[in-house]
Amino acid sequence: MNPSHVQAAAWVGPGWVIAEVDLVAERVRFERGQVQERGSGGGNNGPDGVEQLATVLRQAGYESTLHAVAAHTRFLHPATVEQTGGQAVFATVRRDARQPGEQVGTIGTLDGQQVMFDDNSSPTSAYLWAAGHGRGRDMQFNHVWQASRNREAYTALWNLCATPAFLAKTTDGRNHPEVIRALQRRSYDLYGCLPNGATPPTAPDGYDELEWAPMPEPIADLESTYRRAMHSKPKDRVTISCRTIGWLYSKWQPDESL
Repeated sequence: MNPSHVQAAAWVGPGWVIAEVDLVAERVRFERGQVQERGSGGGNNGPDGVEQLATVLRQAGYESTLHAVAAHTRFLHPATVEQTGGQAVFATVRRDARQPGEQVGTIGTLDGQQVMFDDNSSPTSAYLWAAGHGRGRDMQFNHVWQASRNREAYTALWNLCATPAFLAKTTDGRNHPEVIRALQRRSYDLYGCLPNGATPPTAPDGYDELEWAPMPEPIADLESTYRRAMHSKPKDRVTISCRTIGWLYSKWQPDESL
Protein backbone atom coordinates (compact mmCIF):
# COMPACT_ATOMS: atom_id res chain seq x y z
CA MET A 1 0.00 0.00 0.00
CA ASN A 2 1.31 3.44 -0.89
CA PRO A 3 1.69 5.42 2.41
CA SER A 4 0.75 8.61 0.56
CA HIS A 5 -2.77 7.25 0.05
CA VAL A 6 -4.33 8.75 3.17
CA GLN A 7 -7.81 7.36 2.58
CA ALA A 8 -6.50 3.84 2.01
CA ALA A 9 -4.44 4.10 5.21
CA ALA A 10 -7.60 5.01 7.13
CA TRP A 11 -9.43 1.99 5.72
CA VAL A 12 -6.71 -0.46 6.68
CA GLY A 13 -6.00 0.71 10.19
CA PRO A 14 -3.92 -1.19 12.74
CA GLY A 15 -4.75 -4.88 12.62
CA TRP A 16 -7.00 -4.78 9.53
CA VAL A 17 -6.32 -5.65 5.89
CA ILE A 18 -8.41 -5.77 2.73
CA ALA A 19 -9.47 -9.40 2.17
CA GLU A 20 -11.78 -9.13 -0.84
CA VAL A 21 -12.82 -6.47 -3.36
CA ASP A 22 -16.01 -6.81 -5.44
CA LEU A 23 -15.80 -4.11 -8.12
CA VAL A 24 -19.27 -4.85 -9.49
CA ALA A 25 -21.04 -4.56 -6.13
CA GLU A 26 -18.66 -1.76 -5.06
CA ARG A 27 -18.00 -3.62 -1.82
CA VAL A 28 -14.83 -4.25 0.19
CA ARG A 29 -14.42 -6.87 2.92
CA PHE A 30 -11.84 -6.38 5.71
CA GLU A 31 -10.35 -8.97 8.05
CA ARG A 32 -7.78 -9.09 10.83
CA GLY A 33 -4.19 -9.34 9.59
CA GLN A 34 -1.01 -7.50 8.76
CA VAL A 35 -0.37 -5.49 5.61
CA GLN A 36 2.41 -6.93 3.45
CA GLU A 37 4.24 -4.75 1.02
CA ARG A 38 4.47 -6.10 -2.51
CA GLY A 39 7.28 -8.56 -2.85
CA SER A 40 7.57 -9.04 0.93
CA GLY A 41 5.77 -12.38 1.10
CA GLY A 42 8.99 -14.36 0.76
CA GLY A 43 11.52 -11.53 0.90
CA ASN A 44 12.63 -9.43 -2.05
CA ASN A 45 14.62 -12.37 -3.36
CA GLY A 46 11.85 -14.92 -2.83
CA PRO A 47 10.41 -17.13 -5.57
CA ASP A 48 8.15 -15.45 -8.12
CA GLY A 49 5.47 -17.89 -9.24
CA VAL A 50 4.07 -15.43 -11.77
CA GLU A 51 7.38 -15.19 -13.57
CA GLN A 52 8.00 -18.92 -13.28
CA LEU A 53 4.69 -19.64 -14.98
CA ALA A 54 5.47 -17.11 -17.70
CA THR A 55 8.87 -18.72 -18.26
CA VAL A 56 7.41 -22.21 -18.56
CA LEU A 57 4.75 -21.00 -20.99
CA ARG A 58 7.30 -19.16 -23.13
CA GLN A 59 9.39 -22.31 -23.24
CA ALA A 60 6.28 -24.14 -24.42
CA GLY A 61 5.96 -21.71 -27.31
CA TYR A 62 3.40 -19.20 -26.04
CA GLU A 63 4.10 -15.51 -26.48
CA SER A 64 2.78 -14.73 -23.01
CA THR A 65 0.66 -16.08 -20.18
CA LEU A 66 -2.31 -14.25 -21.69
CA HIS A 67 -1.82 -16.02 -25.02
CA ALA A 68 -1.75 -19.39 -23.25
CA VAL A 69 -4.91 -18.65 -21.26
CA ALA A 70 -6.79 -17.61 -24.39
CA ALA A 71 -5.66 -20.72 -26.27
CA HIS A 72 -7.12 -22.97 -23.56
CA THR A 73 -10.19 -21.06 -22.31
CA ARG A 74 -13.55 -22.33 -23.54
CA PHE A 75 -16.60 -20.07 -23.65
CA LEU A 76 -20.06 -21.38 -24.50
CA HIS A 77 -21.46 -20.82 -27.98
CA PRO A 78 -23.40 -17.53 -28.32
CA ALA A 79 -26.37 -19.41 -29.79
CA THR A 80 -26.60 -21.40 -26.57
CA VAL A 81 -26.24 -18.41 -24.26
CA GLU A 82 -28.78 -16.40 -26.26
CA GLN A 83 -31.50 -18.81 -25.11
CA THR A 84 -31.17 -17.53 -21.55
CA GLY A 85 -32.02 -13.96 -22.53
CA GLY A 86 -29.03 -12.81 -20.50
CA GLN A 87 -30.47 -14.14 -17.25
CA ALA A 88 -28.97 -16.46 -14.67
CA VAL A 89 -30.05 -20.09 -14.88
CA PHE A 90 -30.41 -20.95 -11.20
CA ALA A 91 -31.40 -19.00 -8.08
CA THR A 92 -28.08 -19.56 -6.34
CA VAL A 93 -25.21 -17.55 -4.86
CA ARG A 94 -21.95 -18.49 -3.17
CA ARG A 95 -22.38 -19.01 0.55
CA ASP A 96 -20.55 -16.81 3.03
CA ALA A 97 -18.67 -19.23 5.28
CA ARG A 98 -18.79 -16.66 8.10
CA GLN A 99 -22.58 -16.87 8.23
CA PRO A 100 -23.73 -19.94 10.22
CA GLY A 101 -27.07 -20.03 8.42
CA GLU A 102 -25.50 -20.27 4.98
CA GLN A 103 -24.57 -23.92 4.78
CA VAL A 104 -24.20 -25.37 1.29
CA GLY A 105 -27.61 -26.39 0.01
CA THR A 106 -29.65 -24.28 2.42
CA ILE A 107 -32.27 -21.88 1.12
CA GLY A 108 -32.65 -18.35 2.42
CA THR A 109 -33.10 -14.75 1.41
CA LEU A 110 -30.46 -12.35 0.12
CA ASP A 111 -31.23 -8.79 -0.97
CA GLY A 112 -34.93 -9.61 -0.93
CA GLN A 113 -34.59 -12.66 -3.22
CA GLN A 114 -34.91 -16.32 -2.41
CA VAL A 115 -31.62 -18.10 -3.07
CA MET A 116 -29.86 -21.35 -2.43
CA PHE A 117 -26.43 -20.89 -0.83
CA ASP A 118 -23.91 -22.96 -2.72
CA ASP A 119 -20.27 -23.53 -3.54
CA ASN A 120 -19.19 -23.63 -7.17
CA SER A 121 -21.44 -26.61 -8.00
CA SER A 122 -24.37 -24.73 -9.52
CA PRO A 123 -22.25 -22.56 -11.87
CA THR A 124 -20.32 -25.68 -12.88
CA SER A 125 -23.55 -27.54 -13.64
CA ALA A 126 -24.93 -24.55 -15.52
CA TYR A 127 -21.83 -24.49 -17.72
CA LEU A 128 -21.42 -28.25 -18.26
CA TRP A 129 -25.05 -28.98 -19.05
CA ALA A 130 -25.04 -26.12 -21.57
CA ALA A 131 -21.76 -27.35 -23.06
CA GLY A 132 -23.16 -30.80 -23.70
CA HIS A 133 -20.11 -32.67 -22.44
CA GLY A 134 -18.62 -34.04 -19.24
CA ARG A 135 -16.35 -32.30 -16.77
CA GLY A 136 -13.15 -33.56 -18.34
CA ARG A 137 -9.94 -34.10 -16.42
CA ASP A 138 -8.38 -31.38 -14.24
CA MET A 139 -10.58 -28.58 -15.58
CA GLN A 140 -11.85 -25.63 -13.56
CA PHE A 141 -14.95 -23.56 -14.19
CA ASN A 142 -14.49 -19.86 -13.56
CA HIS A 143 -16.43 -16.65 -13.26
CA VAL A 144 -15.50 -13.84 -15.61
CA TRP A 145 -16.86 -11.17 -13.26
CA GLN A 146 -16.43 -11.76 -9.53
CA ALA A 147 -20.02 -11.25 -8.40
CA SER A 148 -20.47 -14.29 -6.19
CA ARG A 149 -23.30 -12.77 -4.13
CA ASN A 150 -25.25 -11.57 -7.15
CA ARG A 151 -28.03 -13.99 -8.08
CA GLU A 152 -28.36 -12.42 -11.53
CA ALA A 153 -24.71 -13.12 -12.38
CA TYR A 154 -23.64 -16.20 -10.40
CA THR A 155 -25.03 -18.79 -12.84
CA ALA A 156 -25.39 -16.55 -15.89
CA LEU A 157 -23.79 -18.39 -18.82
CA TRP A 158 -22.15 -15.19 -20.10
CA ASN A 159 -20.24 -15.05 -16.81
CA LEU A 160 -18.71 -18.54 -17.05
CA CYS A 161 -15.76 -20.11 -18.80
CA ALA A 162 -13.59 -23.21 -18.41
CA THR A 163 -9.81 -23.45 -18.19
CA PRO A 164 -7.32 -26.21 -17.35
CA ALA A 165 -6.60 -26.13 -13.62
CA PHE A 166 -2.95 -25.18 -14.10
CA LEU A 167 -4.06 -21.88 -15.67
CA ALA A 168 -7.18 -21.25 -13.62
CA LYS A 169 -5.51 -19.16 -10.91
CA THR A 170 -4.63 -16.53 -13.52
CA THR A 171 -8.34 -15.80 -13.91
CA ASP A 172 -8.82 -14.36 -10.42
CA GLY A 173 -7.22 -11.08 -11.56
CA ARG A 174 -4.87 -10.67 -8.61
CA ASN A 175 -1.58 -11.26 -10.39
CA HIS A 176 -2.80 -11.19 -13.98
CA PRO A 177 -5.13 -8.20 -14.46
CA GLU A 178 -4.61 -8.44 -18.21
CA VAL A 179 -6.15 -11.93 -18.15
CA ILE A 180 -9.35 -10.87 -16.41
CA ARG A 181 -9.65 -7.86 -18.74
CA ALA A 182 -9.29 -10.12 -21.76
CA LEU A 183 -11.84 -12.62 -20.43
CA GLN A 184 -14.33 -9.86 -19.72
CA ARG A 185 -13.83 -8.36 -23.15
CA ARG A 186 -14.17 -11.77 -24.79
CA SER A 187 -17.43 -12.40 -22.93
CA TYR A 188 -18.78 -8.98 -23.87
CA ASP A 189 -17.80 -9.43 -27.52
CA LEU A 190 -19.53 -12.83 -27.65
CA TYR A 191 -22.69 -12.13 -25.68
CA GLY A 192 -23.07 -8.37 -25.16
CA CYS A 193 -23.96 -8.87 -21.47
CA LEU A 194 -22.65 -7.15 -18.34
CA PRO A 195 -23.40 -7.36 -14.61
CA ASN A 196 -25.58 -4.55 -13.31
CA GLY A 197 -23.48 -1.44 -12.86
CA ALA A 198 -20.52 -2.66 -14.92
CA THR A 199 -19.24 -0.73 -17.91
CA PRO A 200 -18.04 -2.29 -21.18
CA PRO A 201 -14.53 -3.61 -20.53
CA THR A 202 -11.48 -2.23 -22.29
CA ALA A 203 -9.39 -4.85 -24.08
CA PRO A 204 -5.77 -5.23 -22.96
CA ASP A 205 -2.88 -4.65 -25.34
CA GLY A 206 -2.57 -7.45 -27.88
CA TYR A 207 -6.16 -8.62 -27.43
CA ASP A 208 -6.91 -8.68 -31.16
CA GLU A 209 -4.00 -11.06 -31.71
CA LEU A 210 -5.27 -13.71 -29.29
CA GLU A 211 -6.44 -17.07 -30.59
CA TRP A 212 -9.17 -18.53 -28.40
CA ALA A 213 -9.99 -22.18 -27.77
CA PRO A 214 -12.83 -23.62 -29.84
CA MET A 215 -16.33 -23.43 -28.35
CA PRO A 216 -18.59 -26.40 -27.66
CA GLU A 217 -21.20 -27.02 -30.32
CA PRO A 218 -24.38 -24.96 -29.79
CA ILE A 219 -27.27 -26.58 -27.93
CA ALA A 220 -30.46 -26.46 -30.01
CA ASP A 221 -32.92 -26.55 -27.08
CA LEU A 222 -31.27 -25.43 -23.86
CA GLU A 223 -34.35 -25.75 -21.66
CA SER A 224 -34.92 -29.37 -22.66
CA THR A 225 -31.23 -30.11 -22.15
CA TYR A 226 -31.32 -28.75 -18.61
CA ARG A 227 -34.55 -30.60 -17.83
CA ARG A 228 -33.10 -33.92 -18.99
CA ALA A 229 -30.03 -33.35 -16.85
CA MET A 230 -32.07 -32.55 -13.74
CA HIS A 231 -34.50 -35.42 -14.28
CA SER A 232 -31.47 -37.71 -14.22
CA LYS A 233 -30.31 -36.12 -10.93
CA PRO A 234 -33.46 -35.69 -8.80
CA LYS A 235 -31.48 -35.57 -5.54
CA ASP A 236 -28.91 -33.04 -6.77
CA ARG A 237 -29.14 -29.88 -4.68
CA VAL A 238 -29.42 -27.75 -7.83
CA THR A 239 -32.47 -29.79 -8.91
CA ILE A 240 -33.93 -29.53 -5.42
CA SER A 241 -33.49 -25.75 -5.47
CA CYS A 242 -35.34 -25.53 -8.78
CA ARG A 243 -38.21 -27.56 -7.40
CA THR A 244 -38.30 -25.46 -4.25
CA ILE A 245 -37.71 -21.85 -5.32
CA GLY A 246 -37.70 -22.01 -9.12
CA TRP A 247 -35.26 -21.30 -11.93
CA LEU A 248 -35.03 -19.49 -15.25
CA TYR A 249 -37.35 -21.76 -17.23
CA SER A 250 -40.03 -21.87 -14.53
CA LYS A 251 -40.06 -18.08 -14.43
CA TRP A 252 -38.54 -18.24 -10.95
CA GLN A 253 -41.50 -20.14 -9.52
CA PRO A 254 -41.18 -23.59 -7.85
CA ASP A 255 -40.95 -26.22 -10.60
CA GLU A 256 -42.77 -29.34 -9.43
CA SER A 257 -42.19 -31.06 -12.78
CA LEU A 258 -38.53 -31.76 -11.90
